[in-house]
Amino acid sequence: MRLTRRELLTALGFGALSACAGAQGEPQGDAAPAKPVEPSKESAAQELGKRKALQAAANQLGVTQAGFERRFAAGLKPTEFAKLVRGSLGVGLVSWSGPLMGATDAAAIKALRAANDENSVRTLLVDPAIGPGLASPDAGARAAAIEKLKPWFEVVRGLGGIGVSLDLRGEGDFDTQLARSLEGARALLPALRQAGLQGVVKCLGGYTSHGQFLAALMNQLNDPAVRLEPTFDSWKVSEGETYHRVRGIELLMPFAACVLADYTEFKPDGDSTVIPTRMMVMRVRNGGFRGPVMMQFKGPGDELEGTLKIKKLLTRYPFQP
Repeated sequence: MRLTRRELLTALGFGALSACAGAQGEPQGDAAPAKPVEPSKESAAQELGKRKALQAAANQLGVTQAGFERRFAAGLKPTEFAKLVRGSLGVGLVSWSGPLMGATDAAAIKALRAANDENSVRTLLVDPAIGPGLASPDAGARAAAIEKLKPWFEVVRGLGGIGVSLDLRGEGDFDTQLARSLEGARALLPALRQAGLQGVVKCLGGYTSHGQFLAALMNQLNDPAVRLEPTFDSWKVSEGETYHRVRGIELLMPFAACVLADYTEFKPDGDSTVIPTRMMVMRVRNGGFRGPVMMQFKGPGDELEGTLKIKKLLTRYPFQP
C-alpha cells in the first residue's frame, strides 16, 4: 500500500498541523467560529489503519558481509554470520561478498542457506567482486566479465537472493563511459533474464558514483533486470569532484533495488560526521522507496559496534528494523 504525502505526514504526526494550516482562513464578518468536529470512531479507525500501514511499509534494515571483513579475517565463518546478524543486530537480511564467502560449491551453499534459515535471515544480493570489465572498451573483456558473473547466479539462487552486484567502472569521459556501460549491461541482460535475477549496479567511484550518469544509464537501458544500489556515502567521482549526495539519492530512488547506508565516522552524539542522515532518509521515503536499506560500517574499530551505531542513527527516523 503506497501512502500519499498527506497520509504519510498524518501517520508521522505532522498531518494535523498541515491540515489546519491549509484549512484555516480569516473569519468572515461576524459569523461565529465553527465548532470543532469530534473525530468519529470510523476516522479514528482509519487513522490507526494508516499508522499500521506505514509501519508495515517501513524499510527493512539489513547488513553487508563486507562490513565485517575484519571479523571474517579473524576467523568468523560464513555459517556463523546469520546468528550474529539476528542475535546481535536484530535484523534479518544480508548481502554477501564473494571474497569473504569461502567455498561456494553446492554443499557449502546448502549449509549456508540452512544456517540462514535457522536464524530467520534472508539473502538479498551476492557481490562477486570480480572488478571492472563489464564496461570495458574491449568487447572481449566485456564478454569475459559476463562469463565470470554467470557461476554466481547459482550461488544467488541457492541462497534465495534477488541478484548479483555489478561493477560498471570504466575509463573515458561521461558520454564514452555511458555508451560502454550500456553495451555491457545490455550484453548481460539475456543471462540475467534466463536466471530470473537482477543485476544491481554499485556506487564504486568514478562515474558509478555520479547521480546523473546512473540516472541516464537507467533511463536509456529501461529494463527492470538492471537496478541500482544508491549509497549514502560513496559519491566521490574524482579527486576534485564529489557528487552532491542528497541530490544523488533523490535522483536514483526510482531505480533502486536497495539502498546502502554506509558510514565511517560518528560524532559524540551519534550522528554522522559527514552524512546528513535526516535529509537522506527523507529523500528515500519521499521517493516512494520501501525496499531494503543495507547497513555497512567502513570505519576503524569494532565492526559490530559501528553497525549498531548506524542502526541506532537510522531508527531515529522512519526506517524500522
